[in-house]
Amino acid sequence: IGLLRNCCMYEEGSTIYWIIISSFVMPLFLSALMIWLVLAYQKKKHQAENAAKDAQLREQALIIEKQNALENERNRISAEMHDDLGSGLTRIRYLSDKALVHASETEKEEITKISAYANDLVRNMGEIIWAMNSRFDNAESLAAYIRRYASEYLETYQIPFVFKDNTSQPSISLSGEKRRVLFLIIKELLHNAIKHANCKAIRIEIYSQPQTKIVFTEVGAKGFDPLQIKTQGNGLFNMSKRISGIHGTLNHERIENDMVSTIVW
Repeated sequence: IGLLRNCCMYEEGSTIYWIIISSFVMPLFLSALMIWLVLAYQKKKHQAENAAKDAQLREQALIIEKQNALENERNRISAEMHDDLGSGLTRIRYLSDKALVHASETEKEEITKISAYANDLVRNMGEIIWAMNSRFDNAESLAAYIRRYASEYLETYQIPFVFKDNTSQPSISLSGEKRRVLFLIIKELLHNAIKHANCKAIRIEIYSQPQTKIVFTEVGAKGFDPLQIKTQGNGLFNMSKRISGIHGTLNHERIENDMVSTIVW
């Protein structure tokens, strides 16, 4: 107001008049410009943040889409293997058993080999189908599969078997690759226990807390020196290589009269 009064004291168009007008208008103009710049910056920043979020959401959606496509392909392949290869191998086994009835002694030996090979292929193919099917990508499925396989395997050799499932979170996600690696290690441990350990019983325990792990115990086993794994044969070395491939650990130790192998992943 004081500036306007002073302005009225001078002739319109004079230098002092315009200086006074400028000194009044410029702060308003600069304030308005500053406000506009701040609002424009905030708007641009908000747009950039929204664009980044949209890009992240699109990337996540693409990853999920690829994962779903991969799972669908895994399930398709496992289903086709089960339907086509499985039925073919089962038929070979059936025909082999049927041919044994009318075969000579020499032929029976060869046919028995064919039947045995077919049985092995059916079993191995079942393991691959189980590993590929995404429906079984959890710890609960792994525990059930190990229990069934170990029970059937040890029953053949009349070895007592104890299985304890201590998983408090059965829905823990476990990829097909990890499930297959862990199962192959258990399979190798069972083979070694029967072939070399001369154990009295087998005990398998699965835990999810505080670590996700499997404890494989050969009760009353002959055992071996864990420090000499590299010189004990390919089986132990291959197990160590497999578990390192999924960033896990495998430790062997002798506890009293038992040989204990602990798998952690």
